[in-house]
Amino acid sequence: MKIVPMDKTFVLYRCLHAGLLSLSNIEQKSTNVPGLPREQIRRNERFFKRLIDAYGSCAMLAVEDKNVVGYARFYPEMIYELAGRKHICCQDQQLPITPDITDLEMPQISGLADPALRINCWFIHKDYRNQGLSHRLLQSIIEWAHEHGWAVIRAMAAVNDFWIASQACALMLRTYQRYGFHIVSTNPAPKLEDYLIQIQQGKGGASAQREFEKHCLGKDLSEIAVYCTVERTLTHHTTI
Repeated sequence: MKIVPMDKTFVLYRCLHAGLLSLSNIEQKSTNVPGLPREQIRRNERFFKRLIDAYGSCAMLAVEDKNVVGYARFYPEMIYELAGRKHICCQDQQLPITPDITDLEMPQISGLADPALRINCWFIHKDYRNQGLSHRLLQSIIEWAHEHGWAVIRAMAAVNDFWIASQACALMLRTYQRYGFHIVSTNPAPKLEDYLIQIQQGKGGASAQREFEKHCLGKDLSEIAVYCTVERTLTHHTTI
């Protein structure tokens, strides 16, 4: 298993929800994503390539053989500020990478008022979970960001429930805290709560409903459907 920064050798312009992805199958699988237009796929690809050209990478990949089995995407904080968004998704059509986001100016890190990276999303394929990959990916992001001159890493952390975190494409709060992140703010996540209600009602299938009952039965959804904004400051003396 290798943990590597994404470069233009293989641009992971879609998510792993439909299975493992590699150079040999991403084009074929990308056409089978319901509601994802071809122009969106190409827009995703262009956006990631521009970030790679400007900053060196925008994702950390876990690769086994020729397949990507997990990833964490990260973008400069200024992307979210200029886009007026708290989240961007290359597959969710409610939070897409728009033409305006794709064509944003990519200034050098030294020209940024806030030289911070924000971890955008995580996904580890179900066959590779509980193997420490999230820790390896996070540690690699910290090392990469430090080496490339970023001052701060920010992220949205989920509550300390592994299943909830996996549904939210995020890491648990305690994982970030283990790596020196501290809480900046705590915010309710209405969309996550709505999603959990649908799972509770069986709209995500019997398997997901059983997982919900196993991990969330009897819990107040408004208390577990929250995100914490966390951050870690990087210095030239950072140790891990």
